[in-house]
Amino acid sequence: MRKLAALIFTATILLAGCTGISSVAQAATTTATLTITPTTTLAAETSNNTSAANTFAGQSNGNLKASNVSKVSLKSVMYPGFSGKMYVHLMAWFGGSNHVNVGYQSDTATQVQRQVNDMMSRGVDGAIVDYYGPNNSRSNNTTLLLRDEAAKHTGFQFAVMEDGGALQGCAKTAGCDLTSQLISDLTYIHDNFQNSSHYITANGRPVVLFFNVERYGKIDWTRVKSSVPGNPMLIEQNSSGFTYTASSGSFAWVMINSSNRNDIETSYLDGFYSTGLKYPAELTLGTAYKGFNDTIASWSANRVMNQNCGQTWLATMAETAKYYSTTKQLASMQIATWNDYEEGTEIESGIDNCVGISASASGAQLNWNITGNEKTVYQYTVFVSKDGQNLMKLADVASGTHTLNVANYGLASGTYTFYVKAVGQPAMLNHMSGAVTTSISGSDPAPSNTTTGSVSIASPTSNWTGNATSSVHVVANAVGTANRPITAMRVYVDNASMYAVSAANVDTYLKLAAGSHSVVVQAWDNAGYVYKTPVSITLK
Repeated sequence: MRKLAALIFTATILLAGCTGISSVAQAATTTATLTITPTTTLAAETSNNTSAANTFAGQSNGNLKASNVSKVSLKSVMYPGFSGKMYVHLMAWFGGSNHVNVGYQSDTATQVQRQVNDMMSRGVDGAIVDYYGPNNSRSNNTTLLLRDEAAKHTGFQFAVMEDGGALQGCAKTAGCDLTSQLISDLTYIHDNFQNSSHYITANGRPVVLFFNVERYGKIDWTRVKSSVPGNPMLIEQNSSGFTYTASSGSFAWVMINSSNRNDIETSYLDGFYSTGLKYPAELTLGTAYKGFNDTIASWSANRVMNQNCGQTWLATMAETAKYYSTTKQLASMQIATWNDYEEGTEIESGIDNCVGISASASGAQLNWNITGNEKTVYQYTVFVSKDGQNLMKLADVASGTHTLNVANYGLASGTYTFYVKAVGQPAMLNHMSGAVTTSISGSDPAPSNTTTGSVSIASPTSNWTGNATSSVHVVANAVGTANRPITAMRVYVDNASMYAVSAANVDTYLKLAAGSHSVVVQAWDNAGYVYKTPVSITLK
């Protein structure tokens, strides 16, 4: 390989930039000495990285065992430019004999801390607690702990969903006034939760959701609204919730077609979103879910919606794109659910995408094969190691590309071990290949690249200034070579991935905050070469 004097790439230099991958288009014509400095381990990259208990072994209703799952932001599979909030529905009831054993107790500070950290690592803005009232000690204590934990994290929020179960005792007691009980619960919620600066609000008002609250009898909502302090926004459920007199909005949920396990109820979501658009002054909370299976629950009705190896999850996320865009934003999403293990909707332990990966090498050429649906793979991460256990990330490679010539990275002559990790789409299971050990010779040539590709950005132009109230229109085109076509492109803003497409062109709108931003459009060809172009913009 040709030497370039005085050019030394240390690990920190190699990993700098928006993606953690150096520009292969440039590296192919030069040689550098790479210092391998381990930044992670094989154990860390394959072990449980979630707030699910390490002892959780999975369940027959499709819940994964505690696993290594993708920490790619949940927002990345929403429509391009989504600027709303991403919430998760949190069950606060585990740890007692009345629910299945998932390996943890909900009302402990340690578990709540683990859950908030895990949620934030996946791009979640907050948790909405399924609340059973102040008289249910586990539910109430968990919510108090969540309030205190949220206060430790900038930007993290929480809110309460009053479950109909909170009124069950009153409903069974002769002479008990359901409306008075509900007012009492909502007053407690105001006094103990809504005074937190981290409580979810909309238009300056605290938000309270309701789940099956009216199932025990009629509620006098006029009296509720006039009696409860704080002027909360009362959010009902389903399309009909938009029309309730006392309602300030509605949220979608998981609906089950008991006669067809493959019906993922996109028609229900369509009806909900189209109705929500008719009530622009009210709050709309969409939903997405991995599936449903209540066969292990004590209240089982044998209802099942198949997960379809992650396709249900991706499809319900994508449903929002039919109705919303950067110019017509959805206020927020509530994922159903974070941890309802008994109904098989939890994403805490991850979503099985049924993917497998194997890798091999021929000299400096690393290749891998994927089984399963590659749409459930966000990207591939290649690791290099000298001992097979302590790893350094070498490159991120776009989904659709299955090869990388490591001669591009200036490895000194020697024997190395490589791993290829198939990083799942958000919340999906990650998969690590087996170890691939190969010898690299200093004489191994980098592949010829006399004709390089390029990325051209038509919009925005460099040093462009725009209005922060409008979306940024990103238009770009990538050109590969005759024998190496472009397979994927991705847009990064301030080092964060904002949009990806398996094509040679990008045309999308991004909603960005006011201030200065670095926008990088990057492309990959089918040999793993990378081309990128940056522009700087300012929004006022």
